[in-house]
Amino acid sequence: MDLSEICSMQISDDEKRGFPVRFNSEREEHAQLLKDLVGLFGEVGEFSDQTKKVGLKLDQPDYNGPTLDESREQLGKELGDVLIYTIRLAAILKVDLEDIVLRTIRNNKERYAYLEK
Repeated sequence: MDLSEICSMQISDDEKRGFPVRFNSEREEHAQLLKDLVGLFGEVGEFSDQTKKVGLKLDQPDYNGPTLDESREQLGKELGDVLIYTIRLAAILKVDLEDIVLRTIRNNKERYAYLEK
């Protein structure tokens, strides 16, 4: 399955659940962008919080926190949530996320070619 198929599946499921990505006005579209942006920040915050706890455990072994290995599944879940919100934001903006990612990869390949070994 490619990224475009994943995006289509997610948006279809969202619309069935009452989470729209198509709107009648720019005001409604903007309002949903803000809602989903807050959701995205929340998921990035959860990823950051878990990563912070891992760092505390590494810096202070007596801290009763998780190791990185113990956190991998949770961190992966948060990254999945981040991607879902990113897919929603792209759909609301009517941009092709797969195309944007591929263009960015190509641009970075040129931009950072001097770093390749």
